[in-house]
Formats: sequence, C-alpha cells, structure tokens
Amino acid sequence: MKTGKISVALMAAVLMLSVYCFAAPEAPKEVTLAAEQGLRPFLSEIADTPEQFGFTAGDDLNAASLGAPFQLHTIPPSALEKYQAGMTVASMVTPTTTWWFPVLIAGEPRAMLLVDRLDGRWEAVSLGHAGVAQELSAFCRQWKAAQGYHPMLIAVFQAKQFLVSVPEKDAYNLTTLTIKNAPEMGAKQTPAVADYATLGTIDDAMNQLKPVVRDALKGSDQ
Repeated sequence: MKTGKISVALMAAVLMLSVYCFAAPEAPKEVTLAAEQGLRPFLSEIADTPEQFGFTAGDDLNAASLGAPFQLHTIPPSALEKYQAGMTVASMVTPTTTWWFPVLIAGEPRAMLLVDRLDGRWEAVSLGHAGVAQELSAFCRQWKAAQGYHPMLIAVFQAKQFLVSVPEKDAYNLTTLTIKNAPEMGAKQTPAVADYATLGTIDDAMNQLKPVVRDALKGSDQ
C-alpha cells in the first residue's frame, strides 16, 4: 500500500514539474552566454548617462548582474481578430526569438538586456525598458517562482503594451503591466509599480486591445 502511494506521489511530482518546465523554458546556453558577454559593453556605453536607462546616479554599474530571463511572446493582430470568449492565452500567443534578462543592482531591477538571434548567432542587441523591468519584478514578487509560478512576458507591439500571464494559475489570466510615459516600445519608462495580487482576464484584455490595434494598423496604412 505504501509503495502504491509513493508511486502516485512521484507521478504527480513529475507531472507538476513538466507543467512548470513547459511554462518557463530555460534559455539555451548560447543565449545566456550572449547576455553575459554583452552586458559589460552595453553598461560601458551608458556610463555617462545611466539615468536615461533606468539606473540611479549612485548605482555601481560594475556590480550589475543578470536575473532569470523571460522569453518574449507576442499576440499577432490576426490572433486578436480571431479571439472568441473561452479561448486560452496559450492559443493566442506566439514565442519570439528574443530573450529579456533583468539587469540587477544589489538584487533590484534597473533595466532589461535583450538577446536575439541575428544571422545565426545569439547577440545582446539592446539595453533599456526600465519600466518593464520594474513592473515585471513587482509582478513576480507576488507570483513567485518559489511558489511554483512562472509568469510569461507578452508584448502587443501595435498597442505598445506589455502583458503577463501565469500559466500555473489558469489558462485564462492576462494582466497588463502598468507602465507610464512609454510613447515607444524602447523609450525610457517611468515605472508605476502597480499591485498585481489580482490577475486580469483574457476577455478584458482582448476587448481593450482589439480597437487599439485596429487603429494602429489603420494609421500605418495611411
């Protein structure tokens, strides 16, 4: 009897781990290496104006480190148009080739280092998105990896919005990160550090995003 209980427990643990691994894939070693090699050159370039990239005047850039990365996902306009109530977040998103690494000072997020695949090689391509770094950190403090949560970072480029979903919570949560003063996706952003204890729903997010994306696409055609 005890053996049977142990076997069931082990199977449950394996299934749980497989769900978490699916929700939060580890970055390939080549991606992590590119981030590690690219961090210092980027920090050297911004040494004279660190505040423009989310750092403070008192930060020691030499002490900067990298946090656990997020593979960026996106929701294409075609998926938005096809959305119907009851569809899951997983059915809407498409993974990109870009990985976002939080840049930390004394464990606190300052910016994001972006790594992408260019001409067959992984490279660090940009540093910024201070607002995303701050808000995503605030989100993850409430939905912790230690508790089995692995938030997924999602961008809707046409709407210039970033969202987060927690696959382990359910298949239908989708929360917009509250980032102020972000006229462009790569611009300096002033973090609001919102309260993310209550998750948003995919229905609310889709209803808000659809008209914004439609207007953006109309404007690009003019």
